[in-house]
Amino acid sequence: MSRKRSRMWPTEGEDRECAIERVASAPSRRLRIGLALAASALSAFRALLWVAGERKARDFDQVWVAARALLAGRNPYHEIGPGLPFDWPAPLYYPLTAAITVAPLSWIDRRLAAVLFSAIASGVFVWAATRRSLAPAVVITSASAALAAEAVQWSPLLGAAFGISWLGVLLSAKPSIGLAIFAARPTRLAAVGTVVLVAISLALMPSWPLDWFAALHHTSLGTVGGTPYFAPLSTVGGASALLAVLRWRRPEARLVLALACVPQTPLLYETVPLFLVPATITEGGVLWLGSWLVALWVSISGPYPGDLARFTVSARAIGWCLYLPCVVMILRRPNVGPLPGWFGRRLERSRLPLWVKGRDA
Repeated sequence: MSRKRSRMWPTEGEDRECAIERVASAPSRRLRIGLALAASALSAFRALLWVAGERKARDFDQVWVAARALLAGRNPYHEIGPGLPFDWPAPLYYPLTAAITVAPLSWIDRRLAAVLFSAIASGVFVWAATRRSLAPAVVITSASAALAAEAVQWSPLLGAAFGISWLGVLLSAKPSIGLAIFAARPTRLAAVGTVVLVAISLALMPSWPLDWFAALHHTSLGTVGGTPYFAPLSTVGGASALLAVLRWRRPEARLVLALACVPQTPLLYETVPLFLVPATITEGGVLWLGSWLVALWVSISGPYPGDLARFTVSARAIGWCLYLPCVVMILRRPNVGPLPGWFGRRLERSRLPLWVKGRDA
């Protein structure tokens, strides 16, 4: 394999023969563009139906309002929340870096901004996820992507940073998902971009970290009875993600393990990055089916007395139907992948068993 082709299609430590096979079967650029445009169009349509048909604000709306407040020289954390100018059930849980990221869309109508955000996020995710295989493209019609579009969520955009390194500069916009993506594929660009974006936010409003930490005390992480957040690892099915450590050299294994450890809203829209795991159409189909089984499980288990009961059922269903299948897929693959030179040399000299050390390309 030529040096140029190796850079275009990283092998993640697989054998040379496997790498050649995967490069040969990789989707064409034209097909990937078509799939990305299809994902954008479908997500835009879903988002449009929800923002046009519901008077209730979406999760994206609070960040859009925060961006407008910031550009006007006001403190977004003093304007978003129960009884505040933007009456939202909870305080602003997003860091100010999210408002800066959305600022280019704050000049247009809120509904149009939500539709554009959803379309862009889905399109770049499918483009990034299909660079080696068509398998992740099944996300387009999954229940995970449907809810992400309807709620106008960040997970597709941040998940795309797994395959598009320059998008790593946005990972600090939603640290819960961003940390997992960075753990899977740590890049210098993501680290530098995060520092720059945080520096810009501090220059614009030095006090925002204190306001943000104060807001987070209203979640279940800081107060009993606060807005429910769960780490998938806390469920029986989600705990299977611990087995991914047996394939610790593989980026997708680190992704699943990190996502399982991060407290998050236990709803389907947070599971879009899991569609980076499938390597074959069959695996993609299993995950696609799992997403709809979660939706069905949550639907037939209602009605619920409140968010906590609904989130608890959703977390349990996601653990069994999505995290467990991802772990099985990962365990079927060898523990291979590149490491920094200094760490690889030290590991090679260690007395650890071969199944723990894994191997490089």
